[in-house]
Amino acid sequence: MAEMDHSNYKQTKTERGFTYSYYYSTPAPGKPVLFFSHGFPSASFLWRKQVAFFQPLGYGIIVPDHLGYGGTDKPTDPKLYVGRGLAEDMRDILDAEGVATVIAIGHDWGSYLVSRMLHYIPQRISAVTFCDVGYMPVEPGVNFISQREAFIKMIGYDAFAYQRFFIQPDAAAIIEKNIDSFISMSYPEKPELWKENMCVDGGARAWIESNTITASPSYLTPENKEAIRTSLLSGGLAGPLCWYTQQLEQANIDEDAKLPAAAREFAHPLLFIACTKDYVVLPAFGDSSHGKYAKGPVTRKEIDADHWGPMSHAAEVNEMLLEWFGTLG
Repeated sequence: MAEMDHSNYKQTKTERGFTYSYYYSTPAPGKPVLFFSHGFPSASFLWRKQVAFFQPLGYGIIVPDHLGYGGTDKPTDPKLYVGRGLAEDMRDILDAEGVATVIAIGHDWGSYLVSRMLHYIPQRISAVTFCDVGYMPVEPGVNFISQREAFIKMIGYDAFAYQRFFIQPDAAAIIEKNIDSFISMSYPEKPELWKENMCVDGGARAWIESNTITASPSYLTPENKEAIRTSLLSGGLAGPLCWYTQQLEQANIDEDAKLPAAAREFAHPLLFIACTKDYVVLPAFGDSSHGKYAKGPVTRKEIDADHWGPMSHAAEVNEMLLEWFGTLG
């Protein structure tokens, strides 16, 4: 993407043996390093508008392509996508650049990864922002897929129904075959389409298998769409979908179960940017988690956005971040 110069991408091999690709820009003297963590199905370019805003201001920037995405390795064993391993991979990237601490900013599964960094390498984070998807604490044996009845009781519909399709053995092939339909479903012009299709049992599969394509939102330019399409098809969907299938892996439960309950709490300054038109990840989910686990100062902001606030409302997100950075010691 134009806002993220390809020459700023670097690679490093982590202790687990994975080669990671990441965008890196050194900080000006006295400026902190910002660590941007993307989710599904975006890769590092999700944050291009944040990079274009903060890099000229002198902030250091680290934006990894997470495991399964972009220029990073793409193993297909879900056990490799569990929290501790991913957090330690991030530690290895920070070590490679000699970065002691970062302000970590997460979105979607990137919020899950930042949450695990708070669990396993908390000393490497000075402050944390969760955009749309809030803090996701270790809760052994609990995952979105298994909580169907609880969510229906709480909000009146099956918010995470689509994940039951994403974990099926044929999901990657179906999505790759109908990639434009998948992108259309993931980035809808009308946010309500998520509730009508992804939050209905069998809805996501039906949408993609029928190759449904609807209008794109204004923030998804043809260039953006092509970048997403190329990124996903070049590496395939098997890796990215492991972020979902790992929820069902006993390895994840065993690893996280070793963590003391106190490690779920954190005292880092927190900014939560809620997206009020996300029908899957409701702001109340983040609010509930932060009320229970965030023991430091909490700042809460809202944007009138669907799931993709960092793209659609980039200017608002950037100003909220900049203002909040100014409150940090």
